[in-house]
Amino acid sequence: MEMSMTMASAFVSPAIARTGSRRKGSTCVVMQASDNGREARRNAGAVRNLAVAAVTGLLVAMSPTERPEPADALPTPRLPPINKAKKDRCSPSSSAMGQANAARDELLDLRECDLRSKDLRGYDIAGALMQDANLQGADLTEAVMSKAFAVRANFKDATFVNAVVDRVIFDGSDLTGANFTNAVLSDSTFDGATLTNVDFTDVYVGDFLQR
Repeated sequence: MEMSMTMASAFVSPAIARTGSRRKGSTCVVMQASDNGREARRNAGAVRNLAVAAVTGLLVAMSPTERPEPADALPTPRLPPINKAKKDRCSPSSSAMGQANAARDELLDLRECDLRSKDLRGYDIAGALMQDANLQGADLTEAVMSKAFAVRANFKDATFVNAVVDRVIFDGSDLTGANFTNAVLSDSTFDGATLTNVDFTDVYVGDFLQR
């Protein structure tokens, strides 16, 4: 009996050994492939993290002026230097042409001009540069001021009754007590402007609200 079992074991063992070897080999191949997949995913994740870190570091290192602007952000206009040698620069002349699109042969530069209480009724000052100008108490009744750049200007108690004041940038300006009754204000902006006691009675703003 013992001899028969030994012979049977000797006969079966090689087959079992061969089968076990094949199974073990297959298992090793599958495990190795799985390990390779996990390693590839880990490598891809590491590369992605490094790329994100590099971009983030670049943005942090950039100065505010170098960083990408939002898609809807408008660029700050690059203005020419003020020609203070021009003696009549702050004395705009009246015009009946009505330059609604601010098309001019010469730049109308009123930056830093003192135009307090100036009578500008019916004047065409479309496209004027009025940054830091002082027009406190000025009368711009029925004036055409389309596309003017009037940032940080002083318009306290100014009168814009029946005026065409569309597409004007009033950002940062002081308009305390200004009167815009029946004026056209389409697409003008007032970001950071002081609007205390401003009269906007019957103004026309078109299809878009002013900012």
